[in-house]
Amino acid sequence: MYNVHCMYDIQRSHTEDEQQSMQAYATDRYGGPEVLRLSEIARPKPAQDQVLIRVRATSVNPLDWHELRGEPWLMRMGKGLRRPNDGRRGNDLAGLVVAVGDGVTELTPGTEVIGTGIGAFAEYAVARPTSLAAAPTTIDPAEAAALPIAGITALQAVRAARIETGARVLIIGASGGVGTCAVQIAAASGGIVTGVCSTSNLDLVRSLGASEVLDYTTTQLDGLTDRFDACIDCVGNLPVKRCKRLLVKGGRYIAIGAPDGTKLLGPLTRLVHAKLAFSIGGRRGTVLFASIGHNDLSELVSMVDRGVLRPVIDRVVPFAALADGIRHVETKRTRGKVVVQVASFEG
Repeated sequence: MYNVHCMYDIQRSHTEDEQQSMQAYATDRYGGPEVLRLSEIARPKPAQDQVLIRVRATSVNPLDWHELRGEPWLMRMGKGLRRPNDGRRGNDLAGLVVAVGDGVTELTPGTEVIGTGIGAFAEYAVARPTSLAAAPTTIDPAEAAALPIAGITALQAVRAARIETGARVLIIGASGGVGTCAVQIAAASGGIVTGVCSTSNLDLVRSLGASEVLDYTTTQLDGLTDRFDACIDCVGNLPVKRCKRLLVKGGRYIAIGAPDGTKLLGPLTRLVHAKLAFSIGGRRGTVLFASIGHNDLSELVSMVDRGVLRPVIDRVVPFAALADGIRHVETKRTRGKVVVQVASFEG
């Protein structure tokens, strides 16, 4: 029997009603997807300021595998040095509110929502109303589950770039989860978007609203003569000095992604370097760490329902194949998002 002693204290008792149990993934050590175990445990109960959600679908983010592996090691200062303090995993979710805490007035049972929760790699998860919004009405839960972290990151990146009508915007990593959203949101904001991706994704990025698409396998970005008003960098492979040369004076560089770097600091080394490099020279650099909130989630939902934004799904995997979905995200070759279907979309 797999020991989940570090997991939240809702381990199922032998006498508990079968209907109050659930299937959930948890881990008691750091490592790759192989350390995850699917166990039958008791459903969590919402605290006073929480709601309980029946998870219909979740999606995998780089954040999830960073938390799973405990890398960079610096993050273990708050999550457990030798082993995780909390074995629950998963953040993004789309699902149905089934119970609310005594202090919750914003949501009622029966409401379909999207957002982030605690332990979303499970049949049920708890979340605060401030990290949720009513789900879109024009897409199914699998697509909706792809939105929260990637969509919010893209929205806040475009906002930080201060894109105005006619602004030239370079988006590096335009075919990933954040990039596919950023292309659409930047174009809808009036930007003239140039997307950077691999050969196989050129048509996809163009279909999302990019005016020009560059194939990084055949185009040297540091050799471009064009200059941009903003660069949203979802990858971080191009040296920072070269990124600066791609911007007009007063241009803005938004750093989201970065290579893995060392195990101690991970991508933080690149991100700090980017911030320091843009502190001089007439161009501005922002290292973006997205903050999930109700208002921005609601704005994303409005964009979806108005046809301005559509999630791009690389693949939908069954709940039992969650580990395979994480492995695919770790390759950094996803075309949009990897979604995990947890429950039937009916009922």
